[in-house]
Amino acid sequence: MGIKIKNIQVGALEVNCYILWDSDTLDAFIIDPGADGPSIKKEVDALGLKVKYIVNTHGHFDHVGADGELRSYYSVPLAIHKADVKLLKNAAGHAAIFGIKAEPQPSPDIFLTNNATLEAGSITLKVLHTPGHTPGGVCLYDEAKAVLFSGDTLFSGSIGRTDLEGGSAEGLMNSIKTRLLCLDDKVRVLPGHGAATTIGAEREHNPFLLGLTM
Repeated sequence: MGIKIKNIQVGALEVNCYILWDSDTLDAFIIDPGADGPSIKKEVDALGLKVKYIVNTHGHFDHVGADGELRSYYSVPLAIHKADVKLLKNAAGHAAIFGIKAEPQPSPDIFLTNNATLEAGSITLKVLHTPGHTPGGVCLYDEAKAVLFSGDTLFSGSIGRTDLEGGSAEGLMNSIKTRLLCLDDKVRVLPGHGAATTIGAEREHNPFLLGLTM
């Protein structure tokens, strides 16, 4: 029994879309399908996976752009925090500001809340509400495997930007301090952009977190 993770970089902003599945049951999550729906579907189908949920860590267009396609393919619930529904609904308009074409996205089926859990096979993802990059930003924590999908809250050597609609620098730092830095140093962090890292590495080396303690 175990989990497997595949990272596919999608879209013009190179979002990390994660396919996470139980290697025994083949039950799976798709996290942040920001674009390139057919490419994501090709990977999922080649692996013979049974998608149970599509989950958005937040509502920015580059993380939600293939929600509609994939929900149509697999007829599964789409989950996001309620505070980011406005961003989800306005995804196409926000993409246009960046000169990127994006399709309107469907309304979610599930509202994520802090400490709620989603299950697929033996995998349990715990929702950590981490507002700051967006009001409804979340991280998804697999405690059993010590893996954190951090969306755009925490990156290797950096943190999420807070100058976009609904952003809050104070809120983001509080989220990182109270939700993430309480995790074990060995927890592997899989961010929405860029390379993987660990909580310990960020605690020690991330210049934005220096002096930020529990």
